[in-house]
Amino acid sequence: MKKILFAMMTVAALLVCGCDKEEYNNNNGNGTNTEERQPDITPYLGKYLMTRTTDLTITVQNMFNFPIDRDLDVEVVTVAKDPNVEYGIIMTSNDGMYLKGTVDTLGLHLQNDTIHLAIDTLGIDASVLVTMTHPIISAPVDGEMNWTSTAAGTATVALPILGDLTATITGNMKYRTVVSK
Repeated sequence: MKKILFAMMTVAALLVCGCDKEEYNNNNGNGTNTEERQPDITPYLGKYLMTRTTDLTITVQNMFNFPIDRDLDVEVVTVAKDPNVEYGIIMTSNDGMYLKGTVDTLGLHLQNDTIHLAIDTLGIDASVLVTMTHPIISAPVDGEMNWTSTAAGTATVALPILGDLTATITGNMKYRTVVSK
């Protein structure tokens, strides 16, 4: 444990020390940077044919684990400029995806999204609440975007005889471009 803590502190110290802003001469006479790098949303805009792969685990009553590893249907994902936000995008799909985000010089930052499902089938009431946390997404290379989001959530199921069962949902959702248009 001490080695892990020491390694984490060393990495943090290196990151803090190595992040000084370098000055360069761009012919303005005083040797300072007068040009700041501006975000560019253009590489993200367009339509993409994407797949999603789940790698989730549902744990019921902290006793039973059910893995959910499957490829979901291919969907058309459209990334358009958000007219209300500078450097903003709106990502939608034919499968109901609706995400907003902003682009900076590091990449695309999607807002975390929460999915709530209420299921009432055959006398069983279930409620599922899952939050997706998205990483910074690099600009597409050759029209391809790939990233892995983290899923975490809870589910409750009301069973007629057993009562309420609770479950946790954890894992990843992988997004991958098949074709860009």
